[in-house]
Amino acid sequence: MPTTRRGLFALLPPTWFAYTQSLQAADSTEAYWQLIKREFPLDDSLLYLNAANVCPASRLVLDRYQQFLRDFHANPSFQNREKYVPLEDRLRGKIASLLRVSADEIALTRNTSEGSNLVVRGLDLKPGDEVIITSHNHPSNNDSWKVRAKRDGFRVVSVDVPVPAVSAAALVESIRAAITSRTRVISVTHVTSTTGIRYPAKEIAALARERGLWMHLDGAQSFGAIDVNLGEIGCDSFSASAHKWSMGPLEAGLLYVRAARHKELWPAVVTAGWSETLVGARKFEVFGQRDDARLVSFEAAIDFLALMGMPKVEARLTALTGRLKQQFAAIDGASVRTNTDAALSGGVVKVDLPGRDLKPIYDRLWNEHRVAIAMTASGDSKGLRFSPHVYNTTAEIDRAVEALRQVARA
Repeated sequence: MPTTRRGLFALLPPTWFAYTQSLQAADSTEAYWQLIKREFPLDDSLLYLNAANVCPASRLVLDRYQQFLRDFHANPSFQNREKYVPLEDRLRGKIASLLRVSADEIALTRNTSEGSNLVVRGLDLKPGDEVIITSHNHPSNNDSWKVRAKRDGFRVVSVDVPVPAVSAAALVESIRAAITSRTRVISVTHVTSTTGIRYPAKEIAALARERGLWMHLDGAQSFGAIDVNLGEIGCDSFSASAHKWSMGPLEAGLLYVRAARHKELWPAVVTAGWSETLVGARKFEVFGQRDDARLVSFEAAIDFLALMGMPKVEARLTALTGRLKQQFAAIDGASVRTNTDAALSGGVVKVDLPGRDLKPIYDRLWNEHRVAIAMTASGDSKGLRFSPHVYNTTAEIDRAVEALRQVARA
C-alpha cells in the first residue's frame, strides 16, 4: 500500500516534525511552496529552471547522504555494512508504493540510462525482429537500440514526433501504424526531454499487451514530476533516475520490470552476489560494489515526495508550466513548442524565437540574469528549454519570463 503521511512521519528524523507541521499549516498556499523551497540549498541569485537535466537535492537528502557516507568510511567492515541490505529493501518498497507496484519488481540502478540499457541488452532478439522507438527518445532509449541492432541484425523503426503533438490519439496511432508481424518491442519516452510531449503510456502499453510485445517506458522526465501509476499503465519495464525530478542523489535510479516478464530478461551484469535464487528484479541490480550511502539517501528523496504527495507535486508543476506557456505566448516573436494541454505535457516547456540565433540569447539569459536553462540550437525541437520544479516560486517564473522578454527585444 502507498505510504500515508501519518506513516511517513514515523520514518522521518525527529527534526522534521516541526517542518511537517509547518507545511500542514501552510497547505495549498504559496507560503507552502516557500517552505518547500527553503529545504534546497540553491543560490538565491540563481533562477534555476533546468530540472529536466538535474535537480538540486534537498537538505534531507544531503544530510542523510553525509551521515551514512561518514559512517561507511569510519567503519567499512562487513558487519557494519550489513545494515544496508534492509535499508535498500525499505527503499525498494517505498519506490514500489509510489509507483503502485510490488517491491520485487524494482531493481536499484545508477540512472535511467542504465535501466533502459539493461532492457536493451537483456531481451532476446534475433535478425528480422523489429523494435519501435520514436525520434524524440533520449539516446539511452534510442541509440542504444540502434547499436545493438547493428550487432545482432534486427531492425529499429523510428516513429517521427510532431511538435506540438496533434492529440493523444494521434500519438497512439503513430505507434500502431508502425507495428508489423515482426515487431517485438515498443520503447518510448513517457515525457520527452526535447519539447515535453507526454505520451499516452497506458494506451500504448495496451497496444503492446494485445500483441504480446514488450513495452518499455523511459520515465526520466516523469518520475517525481507526475503521479506515475505503473500498475495502471501496464508497461513491462520502466526506468528512472534519482537526480532529476525526484530531487535525489546523483548516480541512483530504478528499473521496474513487471513480474510476469522477469524470466524473459537476461541480467546484463553478473558478478559476485548474483544468484539464480535472487528474488524478482534484484537479479538485474548486481553491479559489484555500490555507494550504499547514496542509495540510502535516495530513500530520503522518496520520503520528501511522499510528504508532499505526488498529486500535489503534479498540480504545482502544471501550474508553473502553465504560467510559463501563457506568458511566453505573449512575447512578440516567441513560439511555444510544448503542448498547452497538461494531459499532453509534463514539466518541460520549450519556447523558440523563429529566425533568431538562440545561442546569444541563451548566453545573455545566463550572463545578465542568471537564468539556468537548456537549449536546442536547431532541428525540429529547436528552442530554449525551461523546466521548473517545486523549489521554484511563481515570482521566479515571472522573473524568468521578463528576462527572456528583455533579451528577445535586443
